[in-house]
Amino acid sequence: MKRSIAVTALCVLVLSGCAGQTDTVGPAAEEAGKVNPQMQALEQAEQAGLLDGDAVSGETLSEEEVLRQMGELFDTARYMAAATGETLSVGAEAGRTHEYLVVEVRDEMGESVGKLAVDRETGETYHYLGDGVLDDYATFPLYDPAAVHTYGWAGSYAGPASVGLEIVQEEEGRLTYCFSDGTEGVADITGETAKSADGEINFLLAENIVTVAGGGLTGNYTAQPAVTE
Repeated sequence: MKRSIAVTALCVLVLSGCAGQTDTVGPAAEEAGKVNPQMQALEQAEQAGLLDGDAVSGETLSEEEVLRQMGELFDTARYMAAATGETLSVGAEAGRTHEYLVVEVRDEMGESVGKLAVDRETGETYHYLGDGVLDDYATFPLYDPAAVHTYGWAGSYAGPASVGLEIVQEEEGRLTYCFSDGTEGVADITGETAKSADGEINFLLAENIVTVAGGGLTGNYTAQPAVTE
């Protein structure tokens, strides 16, 4: 099975990283990092009063979880991913550091296809060009342009710590949500925000990201494109 990740609004970020350690990038890269959709979603959620500044500072993805996520992006019978031991970080000067784990993808003959960098907080995936440079996942050789996702409330989302979210919208102004931990219900939609019927969970839609606040499920949930054979 092959799954392509959503096209992000991020262009090229310049980071500085080296194998086996985490490096913090300079001011120019910090400015570029501000266009990261996840960061924008968090800022919008905070401005909308859905969460406070510390609401999303929870668990980060483990190496095992990152590699499992990689397995969802391409045919694991033909390709495999392995951590390189390299990590990158961006956003320190902005007050919200994001750490990226770098993995290398190889084909069945052991030849390198390229490298990917995964945000350990949000799960967002980028094409890693080396020398601390990240590019849009759409430039990665295994990216499938036929599976570009059209964004909206309805869809499947991958959140922090491998928590999934399914949203269905069958009527205007209301959606049905179901988290992989069994939490489910309906929420009333107001523009790009929604609130659960019990008032416990708030949702904010920003491009391909749904930011959730409350219910013990706070975090960014990134849209996952349809799986193609």
